[in-house]
This record gives sequence, structure tokens and C-alpha cells, in this order.
Amino acid sequence: MKTRYAVSLAMIAGFGLGILADQPLNARTTPPAYVVTVFDTGVKSLMDTDYPSLNPATFQPFGGHYIIHFGSAVSFDGLPPNRIVVIAFDSMKSARAWHASEAFRQSYDPQKLRGVRAFAVEGIIP
Repeated sequence: MKTRYAVSLAMIAGFGLGILADQPLNARTTPPAYVVTVFDTGVKSLMDTDYPSLNPATFQPFGGHYIIHFGSAVSFDGLPPNRIVVIAFDSMKSARAWHASEAFRQSYDPQKLRGVRAFAVEGIIP
């Protein structure tokens, strides 16, 4: 009789631990977002540019961090861009909040940035 209780208790405990162990895997419900900034070959000097993607102080308060920051690129089709920056955010909501922030607007000068393209794209839920 005691063996049955021990086995039943072990099964219930194992089931409960299995549910608890599964929680972190299913915790993320929103996909991450990536802001991609492409500095085309026509941009003469990136060091004179104040683009917000080049200033971590503008995006770090929104949870953003660099994935790519001027890494070397190999072009398979077409002309390669001058430089690429990719910033990861927890969600598209965070990426949009950064883009709408005062810090972004203060460091954004569209007159200097004719050869810059930037966009956000959702990733997959890991």
C-alpha cells in the first residue's frame, strides 16, 4: 500500500515539475524585432553622421542592442552597401517606441542622410 502512495506521489511530482519546466519555453509570446539600417555606397562619411542607430544611448533604454555594427559584408547580388547596422529589440513595440522617442528625433537629421535606409522587421519566436 505504501509503495502505491510513493509511486503515485512521484508521478504527480514529476508531472508538476514537467509543467513548471515547460513554462520558460512558452513564456515568449511576441517575436523580437530587428531594426536594419543600411548606409548605401553613396554615403561619403559615416563619422559625420548622427544617425540614431550609431548612438547606443538612444536605443539602449528601449532594450535594444547591436547584432551587427559595421561588420564586413560580401555581396552576392548587386552593389554592397557601405555599412550595415542591425539592432535587436524584444518586440516591434519597443522598436517603434525607440523610433518615436525624443532621443531619436534629436539625433535624426534627414538632410544629412540621403543614402540611408532603415526599417524594422519581426523575427521568429525562439
